[in-house]
Amino acid sequence: MSEVMSNGVMSEVMSAEALMPSKKLSARGWMRANLFNRWYNAVLTLILALVIAYLGFRSIRYLFWTAEWEPVRANLTLFMIGSFPRDEQWRVVVQLLLLAAAFGVIWGSMIGASRDRAAQSGSPFSAEPGWVALRRWWGLVLLLGVLLLAAWGILPLVLAFGCIALIFMLRRIAMRLASKVRIYAWFGGYVLLIASWQIVSGTGGSAWFWAAGLLAFWGIRTVRKKDLTPRLPLTLVAIVGGGAVAWAIYTFILNGLINFSGVGWDNWSGFHLNLIAATISIIAAFPLGLILALGRRSSLPAIRWLCVTYIELIRGVPLIGLLFIGNSLLGFFIDNDPFIDFFLDTPLSQISRAIVIMSLFTAAYLAEVIRGGLEATPRGQTEAGQSVGLSPWQITSRIVMPQTLRASIPAIVGQFISLLKDSSLLSIIAVSEILRVRASVHSQGAFTTLGTAETLVFIAFAFWAFAFTWSRESQRLEKHLGVGER
Repeated sequence: MSEVMSNGVMSEVMSAEALMPSKKLSARGWMRANLFNRWYNAVLTLILALVIAYLGFRSIRYLFWTAEWEPVRANLTLFMIGSFPRDEQWRVVVQLLLLAAAFGVIWGSMIGASRDRAAQSGSPFSAEPGWVALRRWWGLVLLLGVLLLAAWGILPLVLAFGCIALIFMLRRIAMRLASKVRIYAWFGGYVLLIASWQIVSGTGGSAWFWAAGLLAFWGIRTVRKKDLTPRLPLTLVAIVGGGAVAWAIYTFILNGLINFSGVGWDNWSGFHLNLIAATISIIAAFPLGLILALGRRSSLPAIRWLCVTYIELIRGVPLIGLLFIGNSLLGFFIDNDPFIDFFLDTPLSQISRAIVIMSLFTAAYLAEVIRGGLEATPRGQTEAGQSVGLSPWQITSRIVMPQTLRASIPAIVGQFISLLKDSSLLSIIAVSEILRVRASVHSQGAFTTLGTAETLVFIAFAFWAFAFTWSRESQRLEKHLGVGER
């Protein structure tokens, strides 16, 4: 009996020791435990340390002493905005300020919403300090530092620090707003995003479309505030009604009275165009990929086979081929179409066609990523929703899709990063993105053979800074949501 009791006590002690946090090793102890614990590990560590030290020395020597950075310094504006009209550059400056303001408002609103949810559940909450975010975004901070160093001057410094100050000031204001007022902050962020687009592109004939989005946003907010049922039909009515009202106001009242002309994106180029094309393609591809993933699992054979055909056809053709096909044939099917002309006053430009193709291409891959998340969601979740009387739409939107998107975050962000890098393929169809701008830089007499490798290094670094930041944010979101843990 005593032996059994002693064994039980020992097992409890061992389980308690297993639950106790392990003692944190010092740097020296960690190195001994992981790098020099065996003689062959010690030899391998020394060899790799020598290789890394040699490569680091050669890299630093190249970057700071032997590299010819003059083509980048002399053509930094050309790399960033390309052939954008020089007398209209103020539009890009204002766009950056508006984007910074929108980012600060939306960021602060998200923190405030998290604080309210924590208060409702009785959980502790503490907002992340701003300097922690800057430390996490060190890739973009490093890129900003390189750009400021290359464009040495007082105006770039004022613009950069003005944008940063605007982000954190509006973040602090938005996160302190009361929950009843925060809806107006979201609305204001949406307005700032639209304004940042319109200040560069101008209003043109599609201004009513963006105004329709604002009215639809307000209509959806009204539907949710009053908790009206069914929500989906009323939401669709709000979107359609907002579009009709905005179109009527613009067509019969404002058209011809106000002319906010801008610079059409046929004149956009450089890295600015890469970022805009990738962002628009991401926004357009995500809902389309979501619909395709759900359609592929539909019980209706016509819808299922239509989605399967589209996905397999697009995934079987390389993006370069689709870009050539779209550049040649897309205008034949779209131009002079009455429905398209209702939204666009002019035929699709070359950049518009490229963005359409990139969106369609990415949507096919996102559909398979999301379908994988749908397959990973236990069927019992759907059955649980059915058992409490939820409709198929409610089960999908409130139970299945949150779990699906949570499990698919790494692959979705990876696809977005690939899309950003694929935007460099636009140079193949004569779109003046950053790689084509590089070719024009080296067509200058002074830089024909000077710094050809350095300009490629600069372009690669610019893409890496954004891709790495997106990856870090994805990892933070995965950790916050507990992806792979529960």
